[in-house]
Amino acid sequence: MTQTQRRALAGVFHGMEHSGPSISQALRAPRLQEELQKVQQALNLDRDDLRQLDPRWVASSLETKEAESQRSLAATAIFLGTAQACLKGCYISESAQKVECGHLVRPISCVHPPTSMPSLSTMKASGQKQHLFCERCDPLDVALQLARLPQCRRVAVLRCTPLEAPRSRQRTYNHIYEDQIFLRTTYFEAFERLARDLSIPPDEAIKQGSVVYTSGVGILRGPLKHGAPWVDRPPQVDIAWFGLPAHPQIGEQEIYAQQADRDAVIAALDRAFAWASSHGADAVVLPPMCGIAGFRHPRLHFGGLVHEVARLHERHIPVVCVASENPVHQKAEWWEPFEDAVGHLARRWLMLAVCLLVQVIQGRPIPPVSPACYFCCFAAVDKKC
Repeated sequence: MTQTQRRALAGVFHGMEHSGPSISQALRAPRLQEELQKVQQALNLDRDDLRQLDPRWVASSLETKEAESQRSLAATAIFLGTAQACLKGCYISESAQKVECGHLVRPISCVHPPTSMPSLSTMKASGQKQHLFCERCDPLDVALQLARLPQCRRVAVLRCTPLEAPRSRQRTYNHIYEDQIFLRTTYFEAFERLARDLSIPPDEAIKQGSVVYTSGVGILRGPLKHGAPWVDRPPQVDIAWFGLPAHPQIGEQEIYAQQADRDAVIAALDRAFAWASSHGADAVVLPPMCGIAGFRHPRLHFGGLVHEVARLHERHIPVVCVASENPVHQKAEWWEPFEDAVGHLARRWLMLAVCLLVQVIQGRPIPPVSPACYFCCFAAVDKKC
């Protein structure tokens, strides 16, 4: 490891005696000390190197009935192994290869204020038909799949936190599903430096409606269901962090009751997509902001807005995916109508227009209901088309 890499690795893990971590310091950095002791005691471990954590234990912890405590412990252990890999600059992959990751440990962040949008000249048209779809896996798993395609797509993963509590000072990553972006990637290295890297405090930036964009984040680990194994060739992705209201008022038929809330979601997604394209991304992956991370957004209307924003950017972003493996979203009665709202909104609007036209031709009054209320009404019909 070069001296430059060693200085970079020591950045977040302050308190070391030298400019870079020594062999003994690398695994027990002050930043990791408390969490490392907690995991060692809980698992009765006699070693410091959690890069060697058995993926089978991680996978089994997802299935245990001792839900929260065991999963929280697994999340902390995964994070410690990832942090140690960043400190050491390497790890041993599942195929027993030594993988160097020192070049991935210093992602770069910038802030785009809410009053600015990228110039169209920076957004390159792809010339491809857009593919909009949903997947029942974590957004990072989709990013891994896309990065392995022959086209070698540059992926932007959208990260969203409540405007009321951006949590930029978070330093504990123990939610096995919602913290995967910290557990499996080098993003935490940039996240914990944001106060120094940005010209404005991160919390303030998010509350103002800015997009905090981080480039060059390395995905070091594979799917959680497989035990978060180390990958042979870690790809780089971008992370676009922005905020949304946590609890907008929800009306009947799972729509936003207030136009202002709908407009806020459209504007935030539009800015995130635009800046992703400006930074060179040609694929965007995001989670559904419904029932997770403190959010309570109307499922069907949110899915429809994702569709709407994706179509606005179809010339520049040919791949858009909404993905989640959170148990909250895995039941068929939740996921299938949401997937339908994201992927088939255009057809449903056409059906709505035809129905309203029939009403007019037959001389019957058009019911005074918002068009969004027809999401559920046409779901069954749509599946038969």
